Amino acid sequence: MLYSPEEIKQQTRELWRTCFNHSEEFMDIYFDEKYTDEANLTIRHDGRVVAATQLLPYRFTFYGSVQHIGYLSALATSPENRNRGFASNLIHEAHRRLFKQGATLSFLIPQDDDTRHFFEKPQHGAFWTSVYRQELPLDITNDGDFSKIEVSRPDEWTNDLYVFYRRLTAELPFMVHPSENDFFAALEDADLKDGYVLVAHRKRRMVGFCLAVKEPNGKVYIRTLAITETSTRAAFVDYLCRECGVDQVYRRFCLPGSLKGCVPYAMARVINVPHFLSAIATRNPGFQLHIGVDGDMDIPENNGWYIVENGRVRLTDIKPESIVTPGGLAAMFMAAQPMVLDLMLDE
Repeated sequence: MLYSPEEIKQQTRELWRTCFNHSEEFMDIYFDEKYTDEANLTIRHDGRVVAATQLLPYRFTFYGSVQHIGYLSALATSPENRNRGFASNLIHEAHRRLFKQGATLSFLIPQDDDTRHFFEKPQHGAFWTSVYRQELPLDITNDGDFSKIEVSRPDEWTNDLYVFYRRLTAELPFMVHPSENDFFAALEDADLKDGYVLVAHRKRRMVGFCLAVKEPNGKVYIRTLAITETSTRAAFVDYLCRECGVDQVYRRFCLPGSLKGCVPYAMARVINVPHFLSAIATRNPGFQLHIGVDGDMDIPENNGWYIVENGRVRLTDIKPESIVTPGGLAAMFMAAQPMVLDLMLDE
């Protein structure tokens, strides 16, 4: 039986109702702003969508280059159809599609430790934790004088907000960059929770954008921040403390996983090993590495032994001392970096 794209979309949304604890308002945002027919991968049985995931495209600035990566979102299987390999098949299809598209990485944000262990398995993508976070209060002691900065909460969100945000973040290193739709979807999601979309001006010039939410634990968190001067951050924190009746404002920073207090966050795996290593080697010609990749069930073309030297990557028949999974390779080069991964609708 043939179904229209709209019917498949509605069936996918019904699967969400069964598998996830999301409100109808949140699903409205996701299916209006982030979902596309092209991004939706499904398995159908007896004419119904019984498993689905969305493969969302992102731009990633990585070691001085810009890479295409995919975000594996909302992998779901109906309860009566679990343990039949449907999730594995969807992950495999997603990764084969990314490989054909020339993508470098696949990433996701697991909802809990059980899900994290699920995705570590070779048959479920061989992901590995590659991004860590730490919750820290913002110290504005040395941010400077903000007395001449005016903070406001606009009644309407215009495209100027995204233009300002993108201008300040477009070249940030180690950042997963949200599209315009992603940006406004995150604002709408925060608004469901009485969040704060704030802008700051010095005279008539816009000097900052901030998205913050007071969460159920009573703490106020800044989810994303774009400022042209440090004193603007102090202005935002001062505003939020007064409006929310708190003494501190927090952020969840993505920091190197080796730092004390960091907790696992996003997972990643390499989609194209030569492409991934070349992105590093081209901008760092003095970098040398002898590494093996094994255990890639989705893209076996990646399995092999590699030498990186003089800005180039080549296969070798010399066995290296270190052999990693495609997720392990991603973690080697990402977990030590202060990643920027905002506006993902995962809070």
